[in-house]
Amino acid sequence: MKYAWLVIGVLAAQFLATAIAFPQVDGDLHWQRWLGRAIVEHGAIPRALGTETFSAPGSPWTPQEWLFSLAASRATGAIGWALFAGGIALCALVALALASWHAERRGASPRAIVVCLVPAGLGLFASFGVRVQVAAWPLLALFLLLLDLEGPLAFAAIAVAAVWSNVHASAMLAPILASAAAFGTFVDDRGPSPAFRRRAIIAVGSAIAICANPFGVGLPAYALSLFNSPLKGYIVEWDVTNLGHTSFVLGALPLLALACIVAVPQARRSVRDLVVLVAFSYLLLSAARNIALFGLVALPIVAPALTRAFAFFAPSPPPRNAREVRAERIAGIVMPAIGVMLALVVGIGLLRSGERTKDTLAARAIGSLDSLAGERRLFCADFAWCGLAVGKPNVRVFLDGRADPYPLTVWTDFDRIARLRPSWREALARYDVDTIVVSKDAPLDQALALGVPRAWRSTYADKNFRVWVRVRDQPSTSAAAPRVLRARNSRARAAYSAA
Repeated sequence: MKYAWLVIGVLAAQFLATAIAFPQVDGDLHWQRWLGRAIVEHGAIPRALGTETFSAPGSPWTPQEWLFSLAASRATGAIGWALFAGGIALCALVALALASWHAERRGASPRAIVVCLVPAGLGLFASFGVRVQVAAWPLLALFLLLLDLEGPLAFAAIAVAAVWSNVHASAMLAPILASAAAFGTFVDDRGPSPAFRRRAIIAVGSAIAICANPFGVGLPAYALSLFNSPLKGYIVEWDVTNLGHTSFVLGALPLLALACIVAVPQARRSVRDLVVLVAFSYLLLSAARNIALFGLVALPIVAPALTRAFAFFAPSPPPRNAREVRAERIAGIVMPAIGVMLALVVGIGLLRSGERTKDTLAARAIGSLDSLAGERRLFCADFAWCGLAVGKPNVRVFLDGRADPYPLTVWTDFDRIARLRPSWREALARYDVDTIVVSKDAPLDQALALGVPRAWRSTYADKNFRVWVRVRDQPSTSAAAPRVLRARNSRARAAYSAA
């Protein structure tokens, strides 16, 4: 792993800077903190949506993020946030380090590990952030490592599955991985060998272990329901993976290509590896959210195969004299040290960039709602923005980043309003929406400006976002409130009025 530390050092800078200093890329963290506070306050995990939403109160909810939310709710102040966010970033680095060490244990050379580590690391960016799924990545890598062991320690994978189920619903992958490995081992060993029996026991044990959480069998049932849920069509992370995803093109796709070049031809050597690769290749291509998982699974399989396939990647011969032994030891110290230096240099460069000032979640627009009188029934043109409003005393949301518990009818109406589909005005009226946050100059923004005169008035605007309120409910209280957009031409006015 001596070269791997250089890559991990660079990635450490990116992950730590992104987690601690950069603004969040989704609104989940706010409602997760609210969930953590609610659990502490009421002494129980909620099982249904409450009055924080006006579109679907009482809808069943499985808040799989409960443990993460408890930790997030305690991460207050600069030091608390740095420790919490830094810990999540370290989860990504630990996952990569475990996958690299796993590859080394399976005979991969340092060169082969680095060649596979780079795309695996780049693949993590598809889902990286201070997010609950990142906390589950090292558990996946550790489960794979334990599953590969030959002794009794392998059964610790069952305990890892139990812990995993309390972190994220992706724990459902544990029995799937173990079953795939057991089936492949049965084929490799041409019958029920001790290795097959061990992995079969782990598969059964993991299936039981993932129910060792506050939701019991409800958690795997929830995870299974997501595979065929019609709601996935509205959520970007569930999009079918394609060449428009940078982390796929730079990360998972090169690993997948290497797997086809070196691992598939060696299928006779290990059907077990091939079965696992095929299973995760299917998951990779079915949803963009699986890009990161594929890299962690593929690295320990592809790197050893690459080592065996090409002489260039063959392991270096062992040290032959005391001088070479000393050089090897020095390299073992110097490489991690260089990795730390790279992390510092890259991290300082990232912190000095202008990216830290970007507001991608309409945070200031959502914050302006505090100055509005009365209870607000809020619709966000991007449902993730409304995550920042969950728990506000004067705001109830139409739809937010919790996503899964909202009924399909709510999602359909959200799509109708956000995309100005037929009857979008009727949908707004039916839910009695009185406050809207929208991207400035987006179609919905223009439609509100060009609709019935003085039906809506803007109370806040910046260069990216605007807040609209119904005039009958909330007149503008600020002398500095921006003017309603003027019609650019009569054709535009006619088009929006017809909509």
